[in-house]
Amino acid sequence: MISNLPDIIFLSGFMGAGKSTVGRALAERLECNFLDLDDKIEEDAGQKIPEIFEQSGEPGFRTAERRALLAVARNYKGVVALGGGSLQNQHLVDHLKLNGLLVFIETPISVILDRISGDENRPLLLDDKGNPKSRKTLQKELQDLYDERLPLYEQAVITVTNDGSKKPEELVQTLLKKIKNHVGYY
Repeated sequence: MISNLPDIIFLSGFMGAGKSTVGRALAERLECNFLDLDDKIEEDAGQKIPEIFEQSGEPGFRTAERRALLAVARNYKGVVALGGGSLQNQHLVDHLKLNGLLVFIETPISVILDRISGDENRPLLLDDKGNPKSRKTLQKELQDLYDERLPLYEQAVITVTNDGSKKPEELVQTLLKKIKNHVGYY
């Protein structure tokens, strides 16, 4: 166990970056709890995320996401995988950094695109009629969105790069080393 470990570790990054997979493995190694923020949002809303998007649009979803995130930041101990858009503004980034350790899992769009293409449970990948967007359209839109969110992601205290060639356990090993260095564990 790592001494001086913050009560909560927030894993941020774009959709498909591997936050949930790495988060579960990290929590197991740290012998602590794991929470996927999307699960908390669905539990609080009593609906699946695509249903929230359909009923309330992206603004309604972001409001539910922000509410769930602030509750988790106040009351949770363990590893939390954030949604790709959870870092909505500077206030939220600052709040998370004050309440825990913010980590960025940096993953290239090409890797993300390969992972998430065709996933109909991701509302941002569908057009207005509910059909999957073309790969070209998706790549452009995702790159624009990634570029927009990057300044918030980059404020994380720790960054690990996931180029798609490493197994989750390798990323966890790298992350554990960086966490130990950050908290001064020797």
